[in-house]
Amino acid sequence: MAFERVKRLKVAEQVVGAIRGAIVRGQYQAGDTLPSERVLATQFGVNRSSVREALLRLEAWGLVHIKQGGATRVRDVFYSAGLHILPYLVAPDDRIDDKLLADVLAVRVMFLAWTAEHAATHATPDDVEQLRQTVAALDDATDAQTLQRLDFEFFEHLVAAGRNRVLTLFTNALREIYDVNREHMAFLYRESFDASHHRSAVDAIADGDGAAAARAMRAYGARGTEALG
Repeated sequence: MAFERVKRLKVAEQVVGAIRGAIVRGQYQAGDTLPSERVLATQFGVNRSSVREALLRLEAWGLVHIKQGGATRVRDVFYSAGLHILPYLVAPDDRIDDKLLADVLAVRVMFLAWTAEHAATHATPDDVEQLRQTVAALDDATDAQTLQRLDFEFFEHLVAAGRNRVLTLFTNALREIYDVNREHMAFLYRESFDASHHRSAVDAIADGDGAAAARAMRAYGARGTEALG
């Protein structure tokens, strides 16, 4: 395939985005060879140093393997890449991959339940108050965009209340999924959204009942998988 020329602003990032897009859309399969630096530079209309920088970034992401003096080959992203590639796999070519999104939502259920249970053990009164305020804002929200933003804020507050720094890093990856696919995730908030499970979870957290908090957020997460059909 041939790539389009790119603008001069942030050249390497644009080259990364174009090649990454071709890989996640399946235009390049695992084991395929990318064009040479010289050919890519001509196709993109940039210098070879920009292409080289882009390829090095793609290699750091686990998308390609650069052989010194040889070809650059595409890797199997599900075995070589990290969570940072996930946002771009949900809707390659702007069309949702239903199976992958179902996998994301299944993991979301587990994350919601685990963070709620953990928060019940570690949350302070200030944490509980912050969660209650977010639930109140969810009750008042009427549009999908606001609901989506507040719902993720609620999850971030759960994570913060749990005092687990590693989980905070995972949350960063999940936020990227939401940010990159905001429109594709909006269906979760268009159908009779209510914050009853959130409220039950906060009540359980305030009581220190981790099992009840987990059940409430697991039930909420399951509604998302059901909405996907």
